Amino acid sequence: MRRTRSRSFPVLMLTIMFFAGIIYFLVNLSFHASEWVSMPYNGHLSDSTGLEFAGEITDRNGVVLARSEDKKRFYNDDTDIRCACLPVVGDDSVNISTAIQTLYRSELSGYDFIFGLGMPDQLKKGNDIQLTIDSNAQVAAYHALGDRKGAVVVYNYKTGEILCMASTPVYDPMNKPDDIETNEMYDGVYLNRAVSASYTPGSTFKLVTAAAALEKDPAFEYREYDCSGSTEIGGKPINCFSVSGHIDMKGALRDSCNAYFAGLALEVGRLDMSVQAANMGFGKSWKFDGIQTARSIYDISSANDNDLGWSGVGQYTVLETPINMAIRTSAIANRGECVVPHIIKNIEGEGVKSFVDDSSKPERMMTRETAGKLKEMMDYTVYENYGKWSFSGSLDVCAKTGTAEVGDDGIAHAWVTGFTKDDDCPLAFAVIVEHGNSGSGVAIPVASAVLNVVADNLRNR
Repeated sequence: MRRTRSRSFPVLMLTIMFFAGIIYFLVNLSFHASEWVSMPYNGHLSDSTGLEFAGEITDRNGVVLARSEDKKRFYNDDTDIRCACLPVVGDDSVNISTAIQTLYRSELSGYDFIFGLGMPDQLKKGNDIQLTIDSNAQVAAYHALGDRKGAVVVYNYKTGEILCMASTPVYDPMNKPDDIETNEMYDGVYLNRAVSASYTPGSTFKLVTAAAALEKDPAFEYREYDCSGSTEIGGKPINCFSVSGHIDMKGALRDSCNAYFAGLALEVGRLDMSVQAANMGFGKSWKFDGIQTARSIYDISSANDNDLGWSGVGQYTVLETPINMAIRTSAIANRGECVVPHIIKNIEGEGVKSFVDDSSKPERMMTRETAGKLKEMMDYTVYENYGKWSFSGSLDVCAKTGTAEVGDDGIAHAWVTGFTKDDDCPLAFAVIVEHGNSGSGVAIPVASAVLNVVADNLRNR
């Protein structure tokens, strides 16, 4: 009898585990079926499957970006709008993994739990999705970037609404090029660089180094240094672009003094530099509206003193994602707290409630005091270095540029990040122009063009 019981117990446990697994699977299926069916690796989603009866995609102002008619998918009549919105909207394929038509194909197609993607035609009715982006701002970014590779992110740092998320190169989804797989001009065309690409941040990272110093000891604000154009750390030189002379932190940020911030990184120390970088989004992948971003990286675990110094000026192995740069800059504007962005305004249709995003809860990246000091320094940098006129229009902008070295023979990437102080247009932004060479000469004009379009539309709506 005891032997029978001892043998039956494992069978009973296996039976319980089997049925528990079935129940677990069914519960997950009921909650996540539509999400699973929308995954890019689902082979049934190739070509235009699921879009023949899909709902409309519109921008924040109701401009139709994509629609279905007679079992075909159509995009906006304006070629510039089609191209500019491609990284966000996507095309008939699922090649752009972060595009709305890839991630939300089941919602657009009116996915049914019983029929799945095989619902009879007479029963199909897609749901409409309204985005937070401004198609006019997308076009402005598309034109400003031109034939250069790069990305632009602009979002409201109070509400989290993404107003522009542009990436180049692009193509016309209504007239896909035959040589897209072989022509070098389309390299990385399926990648939304705003969320899925990481770059050396260059001098924009000096904001992180400054924040780490101020968080450790506010007295670092008054740290003085005599810049002769170069300094030696760890037996190797760290060079500046110019000779700044006698400066404090505010002057060093204005002049973007490498020697100052390299030395500051050493004084702050490895631990505090790493902690503050993590607080400001490095090592983290953001997720909003189903979009998973690439990680920004700050890893000095194997760095010597010279490497640590270079990391403090945004070189070494530091990598930054445009969307993360905009998010961390928004925290400076927003008294130390960032709001996670979102790009879907609502989803409307039969069986689907209006979209309500719950990811926009503020996250603290630094103290209010540190944010206030950085805000003053960025404002001073624009006023004393770039000139307020460089951001043409009526916006009051605080900013920091970066020229990121990418190798001995490579032309540097051009960065600018910043925010507006205007209460009616609270905008955080980041711009990367690959091999643009000059943040102030190349990235600022791109940012200015987009910011002014966004502001005009917000103020005149």
